[in-house]
Amino acid sequence: MCQALLEIMEPEIMKIKEETRQETMREAILRAVEGFRDLGADDDRIKEILKKKYAFSDEEAEKYL
Repeated sequence: MCQALLEIMEPEIMKIKEETRQETMREAILRAVEGFRDLGADDDRIKEILKKKYAFSDEEAEKYL
């Protein structure tokens, strides 16, 4: 019975794990952006860093500014 329950719940567990991973990454990137600002980097420079390090498009990088 436990195995059957695990098989039923596995897709939902995987979905929650992925959502948690994405939120953790988003929070880490936001903290990095804050750190770059503390060091005096302007938005254009921060955007270029995000595009290079995370392979973001302009639009994706813009979301973090």
